[in-house]
Amino acid sequence: MGQTRITIRPLRVADTEDIYELTHMPNVLWGTSLLPSTTLEEWRQIIEQWIYDKRRHTFITELQGKAVGMVSVYVGEGRSQHIGDLAMAVHDKFQGQGLGKMLMLTAIDLADNWLNLVRLHLDVYIDNERAIRLYKNFDFEIEGHIRCSAFRGGNYIDSYLMARLSPKIMASRANATQTKQTSTANGPTNQAANAATTKSENGSAESSVAQT
Repeated sequence: MGQTRITIRPLRVADTEDIYELTHMPNVLWGTSLLPSTTLEEWRQIIEQWIYDKRRHTFITELQGKAVGMVSVYVGEGRSQHIGDLAMAVHDKFQGQGLGKMLMLTAIDLADNWLNLVRLHLDVYIDNERAIRLYKNFDFEIEGHIRCSAFRGGNYIDSYLMARLSPKIMASRANATQTKQTSTANGPTNQAANAATTKSENGSAESSVAQT
C-alpha cells in the first residue's frame, strides 16, 4: 500500500454510504451474518443508534477519505460488563493488506487499556480460514463449535465461538493453577510429615506416663 495514509477513528454518520458499500461486498456478506437487502437508509439508522449507544464502540479504517474497514466492541451489562462482543469487516478490495490486523490492535487496546474488559469473544464461520488465522494470532482460542449457526447461500453453516482473555487475567489464572498444583504435589508429603510429628509427640507422652 506504499506511503498511503491510513487513519483509524471512531465511526461517524457521514460514513454511512461507505459502510453501506462495505457491507454489501460479496466476501463481507459471505463471511458475516449481514443481509444484502439492508438499505442505505436502514444503515443510516443503525449507525446513528451505534454512535449514541454507550456500550458500543466502533472504529473504522479510513483510506483516502473512504471508510474501508470497521470493528465494533459491544460491552455487556450487569454481571457480564467485563465481556466484549467483537465484530469486524474489511472491504473486499482491501482484504489481505493488514487492515484487519490494525483493527484488531485497536479493539484489543480499547478492551485492555480503556474498558478494562476481561474477555473478548466472537463468532466466525468455520470456513473463514483467513479470519480464524488472524484471530489466533491475537490469542483468540476456539471454545466451541456452533452447528447450523446461520443460513448462507442456500445452506446452513457452522461457526466457531472464539475468545481471548486479558493478559492480566491469564497471568492470574496461571499463577492460581501453579499454586494449586504445588499444593497438590506437596500434599501427601505434608500429611506424612504431620502424621510422623503427631506419632512422635504421642510416643513421648506415653513414655512420660510410663516413667511416672
